[in-house]
Amino acid sequence: MIKTILVPICHDPGADQRIDFAIELALKHHAHIQALHVLTPAREMFKVVPVQTYSAEIFDQYEKNLLLEAKAYRDKYEKKLNASGVRYDWCQSQGDLVTTLNHYSRTADITILTQKESSIYDIMSIMHDFIIESGMPVIVIPSAEVKADFQNILIAWDGGQHCAKAVHNALPLLKEAKTVTVLTITQDDKTTIPEADICVKLVRHGINAEALTLNDSVKVETRILKTAQSLEADLIIAGAWGHRRIREIIFGGVTKTLLSNQKYPLFLSH
Repeated sequence: MIKTILVPICHDPGADQRIDFAIELALKHHAHIQALHVLTPAREMFKVVPVQTYSAEIFDQYEKNLLLEAKAYRDKYEKKLNASGVRYDWCQSQGDLVTTLNHYSRTADITILTQKESSIYDIMSIMHDFIIESGMPVIVIPSAEVKADFQNILIAWDGGQHCAKAVHNALPLLKEAKTVTVLTITQDDKTTIPEADICVKLVRHGINAEALTLNDSVKVETRILKTAQSLEADLIIAGAWGHRRIREIIFGGVTKTLLSNQKYPLFLSH
């Protein structure tokens, strides 16, 4: 069941879409929203430059601006939350962003994030550190507006522990879908990924799951997205970083591509 939805506000331009998505998801599941705004302390913001470079007045003004900005965010998003009628808490904390997100995410059922671009800077961003360190499920939505009504779900099944965890965590969404496709991809005749058992599990949960096995030489991530397009999927479920993360950052990989696809919401667990 999805009963607590964490929505980071921060300085990310995708906050409007995250709030709208969370409201729709919360109303659908009778869930509670935690809107979290993390303030970065002056010592963290200026730590890359020697402290003596800045005067006390600059630090003081930074803190004042931080609080004014936080108030503006709260006024803006509480107005939207109140108008929706959803139950929510406004949480404001000052400290390290990833540490704070980890703390709040571990008492939430799902965290809503925004997809980034595919550059090396974005792939090594705070969002990706959070996904790995939190260990909790996330839905990473495109920058554009997207609906939280998932009727046609694609599972990118690789038989691994991260994907199995993602499928288990996504059961509340899978149970509401009209169709669920379990996609397995093999790139040679010697390697097979059994999907029958996971389909049986889903069927036992009352989920209309169908298996789709493809064997081709196209990159796995490309095939997943092409299949999502052909099936008109509205959500992709996958495990995060099946290989060593640094290898995927340098050479590319399934998680990297899906996290920057900017078309399909992605449900991940690590």
